[in-house]
Amino acid sequence: MTSLLLALQFFTIVPVHKNLPMERRSITGMYSIFPWVGTVIGAFACLLLYFEWSHLMTAFSIVLLGIIFSGGLHMDGFIDTSDAFFSYKDRLKRFEILDDPRVGAFGVMAVVLLVVGKVIIVSEVLLAESFHWVFILLIPFFSRTTLAMLFSLTNSAKASGLACYFKQKMNASDVIVANVLNFVIGVIILGWLTNWTVSLTFAIILVLFVCLFRNWSLKNFGGVTGDLLGASLEVSEVVLWLTLLLLLS
Repeated sequence: MTSLLLALQFFTIVPVHKNLPMERRSITGMYSIFPWVGTVIGAFACLLLYFEWSHLMTAFSIVLLGIIFSGGLHMDGFIDTSDAFFSYKDRLKRFEILDDPRVGAFGVMAVVLLVVGKVIIVSEVLLAESFHWVFILLIPFFSRTTLAMLFSLTNSAKASGLACYFKQKMNASDVIVANVLNFVIGVIILGWLTNWTVSLTFAIILVLFVCLFRNWSLKNFGGVTGDLLGASLEVSEVVLWLTLLLLLS
């Protein structure tokens, strides 16, 4: 229960007004069940399908709900990461940009393209004849599984910050095992409710994404930070929606 409350406290706007213990067991549990927070977001997003709106309006609402429910935390990480990476500065300067609360031009351009692109892609998926509501439920689940795996498998880029603190506190091997199990459960559910081609394609794409994003993070930042992990979640969701569009079209 403590791990669940921590996950809600740090990664959603759900008000958890408690001083919760930040112990190894609870931090490990928080990242182990973190993907299931995504299913809660997806479940609320599924309710939007019952409104008789246009596909574009429904897609916009699904994207907006995800941003609101997470408090814009991951989107903020994507913006900061875009500013830092596209500055083409050295690594030290990139870390300064990540810590800067101001938003630069690259961050603005990147987030506009991300949101507009995601809305358009989701609206196109909603129009597909073989669309299934489980896609809305599971894509936030898979993106958070990806984040947890990246965090477990990659060293911290900085010796300070909340992500570094969590990294030192958690048992990485336990988080890896838990999220491999989460991943397998998600793949089975997706294959059972839709078809195994989509499910197995998702599995391959996610494994490739983790490998590629991890290598990119190590090359450009020397590891991961909270901002980079937030960016990984946002980008992985777009990649999954785009993959789904290509499979259903």
